[in-house]
Amino acid sequence: MSDNERVPGNTTVAPEVLETIIEMTVNETQGVSRIYSSNNANSGVKLKITDGIVNADIYIVLDADCNTIEVCKKLQKKTNRAIKDIVGMGVGSLNIHVEDFDYPEMN
Repeated sequence: MSDNERVPGNTTVAPEVLETIIEMTVNETQGVSRIYSSNNANSGVKLKITDGIVNADIYIVLDADCNTIEVCKKLQKKTNRAIKDIVGMGVGSLNIHVEDFDYPEMN
């Protein structure tokens, strides 16, 4: 059997795996303080997967001294690349929602 021959069967990626990949990408992005989570939600990532295309709403808290637009664009690019490279799925939309800013504590 050659490497290019298709073997019957399906590969399924659990939504939790995609959430973990997105959360790790968020945590590695400079300017992002953390994933936002409220009392009503378990995660700051909401996914919709249709026909192998990932659409995500990502809720974050930024560092107060960052450039919001630059950080969000960087996060979109990094998340897009991570989903495509790690899982091999297509990406539809990645909506970044800035929920708050973390300010340094004043002593």
